[in-house]
Amino acid sequence: MSDGWSTNALPVGDQVAFWHDVVCATFVPLDIATPGSGPFSGSLTSHRVGSLRMATVGADPHRVTRKPRLITSGEECVHVGLLCKGQAVVEQDGQQALLHPGDLAFYDTARPFMLGFREPMEWKVFMLPRRLLSVSDADLRRMSAEAIHGDEGVGRLVNPFLGRLADQSGPYGEDSDARLAAGAVCLLETLVAERSGREEPISQANQLSLSPRIRSFVNDHLPDPGLSPESIARAHHISVRYLHKLFQQEGTTVHRWIQRRRLEEAKRELSKQGRAAVTIASVAHRWGFADHAHFSRSFRAAYGMTPREWREFGSSAASDSHTRTAT
Repeated sequence: MSDGWSTNALPVGDQVAFWHDVVCATFVPLDIATPGSGPFSGSLTSHRVGSLRMATVGADPHRVTRKPRLITSGEECVHVGLLCKGQAVVEQDGQQALLHPGDLAFYDTARPFMLGFREPMEWKVFMLPRRLLSVSDADLRRMSAEAIHGDEGVGRLVNPFLGRLADQSGPYGEDSDARLAAGAVCLLETLVAERSGREEPISQANQLSLSPRIRSFVNDHLPDPGLSPESIARAHHISVRYLHKLFQQEGTTVHRWIQRRRLEEAKRELSKQGRAAVTIASVAHRWGFADHAHFSRSFRAAYGMTPREWREFGSSAASDSHTRTAT
């Protein structure tokens, strides 16, 4: 679901004030300046995909500034801006970048910054909590206000992907949202790694030592609906990108392996004698599925029958076995 706002139907004297309120409510507190006191056209739509919030802004020339007095303590958030139309100037930490259509730039809302749009523009912003990006503060700070061109390096993949993701408001479904958000975060981490020149090689020794510990951790935390690539990477002091690479080496993905293990445990529990009094919904919840319908669909896709059919099959098979033993 997306939200949308526009200044176009408002009286001229109210347009800039309304735009200020909308921009601050969507992003962070900012000061806004326009070239004059005449009409100001601005539109903004926003939606969420998993852990990512994103917004598309179309507006006349203006400037937004994040001054120190507007910054308060709270969860740090990284914004990634992708320019689709016009020109933009991004300033932070004494660095300045001039962006053209197809370019993107990082900026950190925990520190002052300025965005200047010299002509009518379209600007897509991706907002994610700093904790989701498994990159060093030093590398991220070096990325601030640096133009990343869409026709160079990893930018050829990242910039178009983010643009299309912002254009499609779904709905994709909870599982797809989580995968798309994780994919976007992984691409952004790859971009930072490429720019900093610090790619992490996966050695055989690393894979042999890390993989068993990671799988053990996942098995211990299967009931936790908050189990995610981010929480797994954080617990093992590796990047999310590196975690995905470890699983790719074994021909699977983090999300797929977690779901398979949860389904296996739920299936095992549903097979037990005397569990008919336990609802299928409670079994699903116990093994980390927040949504009963999603659990049923995933179970059927994996095993060719619904959880209810599997439980009835298991009970019937156990009963037949008991009868044969008794005779």
